[in-house]
Amino acid sequence: IHADIILVLLAPLYLIWNNVRTLMIADALFLALAAIPIYALSLKVLKNKFISLAVVIAYVLNPSVQWTHMYDFHPIALSIPLLISAFYCAYTKKWRLYWLFAVLALLTKEEVSLQVAALGLYIFFFRKERKIGSISMALGVGWFLLMVAFIIPHFSAADKHWALSWYSSPELVNHNYLKFAKEMFDYLFSHLFSTEAFIYYNSLFRPFAYIPILGLPFLFLSAPEFLINLLSNHDQMRSLILHYDSGITPSLVITTIFGIAWMTSFGTRINLLKPLKKYFIPVIGLILVSCAAIANYLYSPMPFSKNCWCISYNVTAEDKAFEELLATIPEDASVTASPEIRPHLTHRSESFTLPVATDSADFIAIIDQNRIVGDYQKKDFELKLKDTLDKGLDYELVKHMGHFYLYKKVTYSSL
Repeated sequence: IHADIILVLLAPLYLIWNNVRTLMIADALFLALAAIPIYALSLKVLKNKFISLAVVIAYVLNPSVQWTHMYDFHPIALSIPLLISAFYCAYTKKWRLYWLFAVLALLTKEEVSLQVAALGLYIFFFRKERKIGSISMALGVGWFLLMVAFIIPHFSAADKHWALSWYSSPELVNHNYLKFAKEMFDYLFSHLFSTEAFIYYNSLFRPFAYIPILGLPFLFLSAPEFLINLLSNHDQMRSLILHYDSGITPSLVITTIFGIAWMTSFGTRINLLKPLKKYFIPVIGLILVSCAAIANYLYSPMPFSKNCWCISYNVTAEDKAFEELLATIPEDASVTASPEIRPHLTHRSESFTLPVATDSADFIAIIDQNRIVGDYQKKDFELKLKDTLDKGLDYELVKHMGHFYLYKKVTYSSL
């Protein structure tokens, strides 16, 4: 589905604790560890501990980062610390570490490779390292084409990347290049400068006090991710409560740092502002932290937030009891389950997500209610499946707990 090969490196963590929480803890640690390269880059560029700490606080309080962690696990979230670390190493010319972080970032999701290519452009033109920049560009573009045009389509029933159905663009007809160019310009303009696009820009920039606008040139690092989100027909890709802005977050942090640097440099060069030089950094730091705190209160998923979907934190007795029941299913048994249950059924070679294997799996685990932020409605498919299983002869009900149901194939003798 995705080129998230970094999961192979995370898999051994389940040897320590065979539980979905292992993945969530790893995700939280990765996102938190981004504070280290952020602080290091800020200190290198701004040479001030106070403002460097303010940038870190703005990142930590950023609602989109917190939603990225809250809303399920997606490997692209791991690209945030990796891309920031890669940029820091490129900025300081620590090339061995740069390649480590760049390659690891490459493995998080297929389009992240385009950001590695963009980083190569920065290295080529700004750091004057032609060879490393060229290799980075070639590696990034080559990996993207390999994954999107060959590897993922090879494993797809549709023989193409499944997400391509979310996009539509003008087509070249009868070699009419002039008409095609005009239609393409109109297409891009309508998506990049629409009201919806500016609402999206605003939601990304406001936690950083709109300072990234001043560091605009560095936003090209995430230009591929911006285009992927803005050109999609899938509205959720422009929502902060999902993971789709993960690839944009690194450049927002970087542009904030350089935006502050250019702001202070410009301010201190103006004669009228020179007497206020010593107040520049503290004021900018306070504004940055204040905007981050306000955005966090208004839009984050935290329990004290005005926007909190607090039912998500309510773990019921039946939740715990059903998880304990799932743990009793033998590891060699095949299981198909609702998406909310599936992550709890690890370490088995035959584990499926509904509606797959509803007539062949040894066990079927169902929840008849959505457990998605903003959506706790009844599940139509699961309710119909439950009725079918109750009326059929192939499966028997093992246990019913509130919204949860576990069925066992009649011919399966264990448990």
